[in-house]
Amino acid sequence: MVNIRDIAAKSNVSPGTVSRVLNNDPTLSINEKTRERIHQTCRELNYVPRKYRGRNKGNCVGIISAISRKIESDDSYYRQIREKIAQALKAQEYCVDFMIFLPYLEDNWERVKQVDCVVVIGFIKHSIHEKIHQLNPNLIIVDDYNCSDKFSSVSMNLYQETISMLDYAAQLGHRNIAFISGINARLGIKNERVMDILGERERAYDEWMTAHHLEKYKQLFIGEGWYAQSGYEEASKLLATANPRPTLIISASDVLALGIVRKLTEENISLPDELSICSFDDLEVTSYLTPSLTTLRIDIDQMVHWVIELCKEVISEKNFMPTRIVLSGKLILRESLQAIEEVDIQKN
Repeated sequence: MVNIRDIAAKSNVSPGTVSRVLNNDPTLSINEKTRERIHQTCRELNYVPRKYRGRNKGNCVGIISAISRKIESDDSYYRQIREKIAQALKAQEYCVDFMIFLPYLEDNWERVKQVDCVVVIGFIKHSIHEKIHQLNPNLIIVDDYNCSDKFSSVSMNLYQETISMLDYAAQLGHRNIAFISGINARLGIKNERVMDILGERERAYDEWMTAHHLEKYKQLFIGEGWYAQSGYEEASKLLATANPRPTLIISASDVLALGIVRKLTEENISLPDELSICSFDDLEVTSYLTPSLTTLRIDIDQMVHWVIELCKEVISEKNFMPTRIVLSGKLILRESLQAIEEVDIQKN
C-alpha cells in the first residue's frame, strides 16, 4: 500500500512536507511547482490518506475556495471569509477536515465524499457544483449570487446595494458617474476562466444609468484583475478618454480603489473637490486613506454566522431544504464622496 514516504521519495521532498501539503497547512511556505508535483504524484500512485479510508462521519466540514493564493494576497476579502469560516467552525467544535484551493480539488474527491458538509467560496463552474453535490448533498455556496436554487447559499444583495449607492449619489447631484471593476468569471477545475459574467454591481450600474437616461455618461471599465494595479490601469484609461471627466467614480472593490486613488493623486486631481470616489467592502485600510474612503460595508462576520448556521442545519436535518440567504450591507460615509448640489433626480 502506498504511503507518505513513497510520495515523498518520488516527489523529492521530505515526508513532513508531503503531510503538510496534503493537510493544507496554511503556515507552510512552499513553491507552487513543488506543491503541484506532490499532488501529481498522489494521483499517479492513487494515494488516499489513511484517515479517509472508511472513516466514520462526525461533525466534519470541508472548505473549497475558488480564490487563488495570489488573489488572496492582493485582496484580503476572500481570505477573511475563508479564515473566519474555519475559525467559527472550530469555535463551534466542528472539525475542519480540509481547506483547499480549487486546483487541488481533483486530488480530494474522496475527502469531499467523506465529510458531513462542504462549503464552497467564490464562483466556480456549475458542473463542479453538480459533481460536489453528487458526492455530498450537504453543499453550501458562499458569495456566489448566481448559483442554482437547489443548493444552500449565502451571498450579498450587491445589485440592490449598488442601486442604493447610485440613488444616494444622485441626491448629491452626481450624473456623470463612471464605474471601475474587475472581471467576474466562473472558474474551472484548474482555476481557468471558463465563462465571463456581468457582475451584479456592474449590471446595476448599467441598468440604473439607462433607466435615468444617463447613457451619454455611461463609462464602465472592467480590468483583468481585482488588484490595486488593475484599478490604477483602468483609471488611466478612464482619464484618457473621458470628456468631460466624471464627477464620481464608483469602484467595485476597495483594493481597486487604492489604485484608482493613486492614479488620481498622480494627476493632481483633488479628492473629493474635483472628483468623488466610493467603493465596496470596507476593508480596514479605507478609513486611513486621504481622503478616507466612502464604501459599502460587507459584514463578513454576518456572512460567516449564516454559513455556520446552515452547516448546523444540513448536518443535523436529514430532509433539509436548500436555503438561500441574501444579506444587505451598509454605506459608510466618509470624506471621499462630496455633494455637488442637492437634486431630485426624478425631475431631470
